[in-house]
Amino acid sequence: MLLNASNVEKSFETQDGPLPVLRGVDLQLRAGRKMALTGESGSGKSTLLHLIGGLDHFDAGSIEIDGESLGDLSDQERAQLRRDKIGVVFQQFNLIPSLNVIDNLRFHARLAGREDRVWVDNLATRLGLADMLRRYPEQLSGGQQQRVAIGRTLAARPKLVLADEPTGNLDEETSDTVIDLMLQLVEESGAGLLLVTHSMRLAKRMDEHLHLRAGRVA
Repeated sequence: MLLNASNVEKSFETQDGPLPVLRGVDLQLRAGRKMALTGESGSGKSTLLHLIGGLDHFDAGSIEIDGESLGDLSDQERAQLRRDKIGVVFQQFNLIPSLNVIDNLRFHARLAGREDRVWVDNLATRLGLADMLRRYPEQLSGGQQQRVAIGRTLAARPKLVLADEPTGNLDEETSDTVIDLMLQLVEESGAGLLLVTHSMRLAKRMDEHLHLRAGRVA
């Protein structure tokens, strides 16, 4: 099992006391499988994604990625796990403005010590970026920036890809193009994909579907 989350709980402190966001969530994902994570705003989708990515700490339960228990890892070890095994695609593209397209594409792979120039060149071509490698993020459209963000994530060949509304800022036609490319490339790489989305149309394209309601699996 690539990802195994069991009875995960998370609350945030407020002026009125703890606010429960996740209330005992279970989730399992095998390598090579694609799962949609849906739910209304405030249902805990993004929180769960951040916990799985080791970007925040859960209060109770367990999360294992490729056999490693996040609860047993230090912050430094969590960061190492993200570099080694996890790729994250956010709704906000989070490209590095001082780096051009090719250097943004190579960035995560270099950090992980797994830069493969042939694979990066292949990604650039498949994502329609081959003619704009020397451009900077500010010179790209939203769809082009999102393609760079996806390419940067996949360049490091992660075992698990986490995507949080990756096309939420794009029009429907551009969104479909970007999603088609991402799903194809994820499938070819053999990675597992956990995709947060509000789109039931997109959710139906995944192998599995998990719906959250008020912090619980519905």
